[in-house]
Amino acid sequence: MSDISASEYINQQNALEDEAREIMPWNPSHCTYVDGGLRQPVFACLSCGEIGVCYSCSIQCHANCELIELFTKRAFTCDCGTERQLAKPKKDNEYWCQLRKNTTQDIPSLSNSYGPNFKGYFCDCHKQYDPESDSTMIQCALGLECNEDWYHCACIVQTQNQIEEGEKPSNPTEQSLPLGFPSLESFDAFICWKCASRYKSVFRDLLAHSRSQDLIAHKIKHSSPASEKSEPNTGNSVDGLRKRKYDMENDESFSLMLLPGYKSVLLEIKAELEKTSKLYLFMDDIAPFLTEDEPVYVPPEDSDDDASTYELGTQALSSTVDRDVAAVGLRAMDGIKQKLSEFLQPFADSGQIVKEEDIRNFFKLQNKE
Repeated sequence: MSDISASEYINQQNALEDEAREIMPWNPSHCTYVDGGLRQPVFACLSCGEIGVCYSCSIQCHANCELIELFTKRAFTCDCGTERQLAKPKKDNEYWCQLRKNTTQDIPSLSNSYGPNFKGYFCDCHKQYDPESDSTMIQCALGLECNEDWYHCACIVQTQNQIEEGEKPSNPTEQSLPLGFPSLESFDAFICWKCASRYKSVFRDLLAHSRSQDLIAHKIKHSSPASEKSEPNTGNSVDGLRKRKYDMENDESFSLMLLPGYKSVLLEIKAELEKTSKLYLFMDDIAPFLTEDEPVYVPPEDSDDDASTYELGTQALSSTVDRDVAAVGLRAMDGIKQKLSEFLQPFADSGQIVKEEDIRNFFKLQNKE
């Protein structure tokens, strides 16, 4: 570390703190286990037995574990500190969950659903996600068969050999999409072929409905290697409706992409249906989230009062902060901020240069206390 002034040191520290808060903007003080099943951000902890933990527990209890961010999962209850957890992240700690302070393991939720994502695998290709090299991924909005899996856009179109050599994306903002994939702006929700196949009769009725042209943006086939490109909705032609119904009846497997505003259209369709029809019962009992707004639990935001100039510990002058380092930093003692300010004040008052030896001595003193 080169010699810097006290003000420069504090400015660098504050910059790192701001970066950590951008990565993790919420106050990690509440375990959602006590709230039951929520649609919430979930992190898979591979170190503790392929469990799913909430945002706060990912920081307070599993910061040193192998975590994989799964983003939102529907009706999920935090597994931290339950009987699904194979071991304590800190063996010398008396608590299974550092937030609930439970000395014995709690009963896990019986309603949680676990797919390959909780083992670190995604998409039909069953590979681990690599944010540095993987293509854009989209999540299945239905998720009743695939457990809300994430799919590579490239895998969706490559399944049906839709990519053509030399084809260029029409939108320069979507260069990361594979050739042949519809514009992300053209649809609002994706339903994978696995979920559509599970409820084949329901989607057969939906695709044959007279309002389907107001609902379906694209249909991507998966059964035939020589299938055509994704089919945009072009109108309410009788031939088109018959073809869609024929495809479903003949076990053709495909994914659907729904137009923006699909929830209101589904509500209007539902209002016209008999309450005993399969399609009505599906929207009312099995997948009500397709027609209703589904709130996502968000932890309370961090306030300025919770800030600590020295939240990142000995990583203070690091040029980058990854999530694990930020998590450890957010758990640092707030009292160090005051001690550091008192230590640096004489340097700031006199304009004296802060040397690496000075900072190291400060750290050593903290370790002895």
